[in-house]
Amino acid sequence: MAENTLQLCTFQLANALFGLDTMLVQEIIKVPDITKVYQAPAEILGIINLRGKIVTIIDLAIKLDLETEMETENRRIIIVESHNEPFGLMVDQINDVIHINQDEIDTAPANVNIAQGRYITGVFRDEERLIAILNLEEITSNSEAKPE
Repeated sequence: MAENTLQLCTFQLANALFGLDTMLVQEIIKVPDITKVYQAPAEILGIINLRGKIVTIIDLAIKLDLETEMETENRRIIIVESHNEPFGLMVDQINDVIHINQDEIDTAPANVNIAQGRYITGVFRDEERLIAILNLEEITSNSEAKPE
């Protein structure tokens, strides 16, 4: 693979398509029972025990302020590590892995709302779709934590 190529794990969230660098993805799992954490921000669904590690589960739809109506059987959790801590990102459906040239990544459009814009590092367009590339560090930072 060329040095300038990026592999993206793509997934559906509401009616939008997102991508995350595959180097950041540890694994993808089916949705297990999630233990609720009281007083947590709305986007924190709770925690799970994944092979002895406590993993915080973030609902990306809530974090990105998107309406989602996807069937629960298609939902998956993308396990990542950020800030030396494991996180699970709840998504509606996993799509595929694509290879893109980093030169083809554009900045996020100006019409993206401010809250969403900070979570997106750029967008990739091909002839049939637009993929928003997530900024994992911003998604998992708790700088926006607010009690329910």
